[in-house]
Amino acid sequence: MQRLWVGRNIDLALLSERIENFFKDKRFKTRKDWSAPECVISAKPRHGVGILGRVIVRVLGNSNDFVIELSASDHSRSAVKLGFITSMFGGGSLVLRGLKSQEELEKLEKDFWIYMEEAVTHLINSTT
Repeated sequence: MQRLWVGRNIDLALLSERIENFFKDKRFKTRKDWSAPECVISAKPRHGVGILGRVIVRVLGNSNDFVIELSASDHSRSAVKLGFITSMFGGGSLVLRGLKSQEELEKLEKDFWIYMEEAVTHLINSTT
């Protein structure tokens, strides 16, 4: 999923720090790669988070007009599919883990977009 902000005039470096902080607060390990005009933040869940696979956030554009794109790996869906295939051999736990992971990803995504709206608003207000 992605969202576009137009005419905001904020420091994207500060925004990328806010994104990293969001994931660190949620117990993810992050890595940031910055090469203009794009910043990519990779967030890997630590043990016990309940999410399978990485979450990738891309910030594209310039300080005035930018896009934030959030995507997750397909590990959750793969676990569900593999669990169904192997259910006769005890794969039911994979189905459960995959479904729980998908549920946690949905919660994370909802929280992320709320946090981004607040972060962008705060960064706009701090520059004026």
